Amino acid sequence: MSRMTRPLVLALVACGSSMLTGCSLFGYYKYKGAERAPPTEAEKVVFPNSYEKGVHLDGPMMVALEVARNEFMPPGAKVEAHTEQMAQCLRRRDIYDVSILKADDNLYFVNFSPEWARCNINMENFIILDGEVTYAIDGHGRVLAVQ
Repeated sequence: MSRMTRPLVLALVACGSSMLTGCSLFGYYKYKGAERAPPTEAEKVVFPNSYEKGVHLDGPMMVALEVARNEFMPPGAKVEAHTEQMAQCLRRRDIYDVSILKADDNLYFVNFSPEWARCNINMENFIILDGEVTYAIDGHGRVLAVQ
C-alpha cells in the first residue's frame, strides 16, 4: 500500500464503521430497544389462539403508519412548548390516538389526535393550535400531503 492510499483507506474504514453503528457525518441517533419485563411477569402471559378480533394492518398500511409516526414524532426530536409540563406531555406517545384510513391500495390517511386528559394537565391554561395532524401516505411510503 502506498503512502497516498493509506490515509484514503483509513478514512473509508472509519466512515464505513461509523455507518454500521448508526453514526454518520449528518447526525447521530441511537435506537433504544423496548424495555423488557422481568421473567416472573413474562411467564404469566397467555398468548391468544386467534387474532380474528384484533386490529389488522396490511403491510403497506403498516409502512404508512411508520412513516407518518416518524414524521410526526421523529426519533430523538426535541419538543418545545410554553411550559415544561406541556412539553413533557407532548413528548409522550401514549397521549395520541391514531386513525388510519385506507382510501385505496395506493393511498392511506394517518391521523394523530391528542387525548389531553391523559396528561393530567388543566387544559384551560393552554391554547393548542396544532395538536392534531393528518398525513396522506402513498403505497410506496412517501408523504404526499400533510393537513
